[in-house]
Formats: sequence, structure tokens, C-alpha cells
Amino acid sequence: MRSLLPFLCLFCAWPALAAEPLDMTPVKKWLAKQEDLHSVQADFTQTRALRALRSPIATPGHMWFGMPDSLRWELGEPAKTIVIRKGDTYYLIQPARKRAERYKADSIAKKGGAMGFAMINFPIAKDFADFNRQFETLSVTVTDDHCHLEILPRDAQAKKMLQAIKFDFDTTTGHLLSFEMATRDGSSMRSDFTNVRMNQKIDRHVFDYDFTGYEVVDGKN
Repeated sequence: MRSLLPFLCLFCAWPALAAEPLDMTPVKKWLAKQEDLHSVQADFTQTRALRALRSPIATPGHMWFGMPDSLRWELGEPAKTIVIRKGDTYYLIQPARKRAERYKADSIAKKGGAMGFAMINFPIAKDFADFNRQFETLSVTVTDDHCHLEILPRDAQAKKMLQAIKFDFDTTTGHLLSFEMATRDGSSMRSDFTNVRMNQKIDRHVFDYDFTGYEVVDGKN
């Protein structure tokens, strides 16, 4: 019995060790850096892994963001898919088909669909309290100046679809290094960012688009 005591003590202590709270300090600092964010420009490579495909598909892209709600996200060279946000309206554009679908930002957020989570919102949250209201933190791992963060939206509908939303960021500069959305069906979509430029001037025409000759329809929400 005496020989079993150390093991029994370890077994009893395990729940306490497992329940140790996450160190959210790197996340708080990252969110604080976003308070001074005015614009972001970056190149990226988007990698999609689907259960039906043997190998992931990698596609280059470019993104521009301007506070508070201007976004342009181009996928492919030349761009095969373009997403533009101006104010409370998103446009999902397919240049080859001369077609664009129009969505209201709040309807995308409520739906919790792939488009809503595929596009990164800046800032991620207004502050740490807002972050906690929106997301459940699954893990925080720091290695040198690199932080890996995994979260889930608290929205019940979003949780049905998503396994995790993953961020990698530089703890020194606050630069986003990668963003991944993993779904419960085993699929994933990851964007790895390079040439990140923060708070540099962006030509306002970047967020414009000439829809001449396009079929513009309201998307199904």
C-alpha cells in the first residue's frame, strides 16, 4: 500500500494540473497592438485540404485592409476570386464569369458560414474583453517570438461547423504569420502571409471595382 501512495497522490493531483489556466499575456499584447492598426497589406499562399483530394491545393493571393471596414482579398494570379468589403457590404466576385454576389456583413456573421470565417476581420476584437465575449480559447503556445493561438467562436452555429480557428503571429511586431480554419469534416483552409506591411498608405481605389458588364445579384443568406 505504501508503494502505491506516490501514484495515488499523482493521480489525485492530475485534475488540478490539467485545469491550470492558459497564459493569455501574448494574446493581450497582440490585441493591444491592433489598437494602433490603420491598414494592412500582404501577400499570402492559401492552402486548401479537402477529404476528397489526395493532395492539398496551394494558391497565391494578395490582401489589403483599411480601417474601419474596407477589405480586398484576391485569390489566384490572375485573380479567380475577389472579395471586396466596403462598409457593411461584401461582394464575392468571379471575374471569369462576370458575376458578383452581394452580401450584408451582419448576415454573414449571423450565418457563420465559410465566407464569414475565411475572411479575417481586423482588428480581431476591440479589446481583450471583446475577444473573450466572441471566442473560446483552446490553446496558446509560445516559442521564442512566435505564438500559436487556437480558438473557437462562442456562437453555437459556428461551433457545429468548425473544429478550430488557428492563428500564428509574431509577438514582437504583431504581424500575422498564418491563419487557418479547420472544419469538423476534416477539411482545412490555411493562409500563410509574407511581405506584411502595416499602417502604410493604400490607394483608396483598391477597394473600388468596376462592375460594368457584370451580373450583380444578392447572395443567398
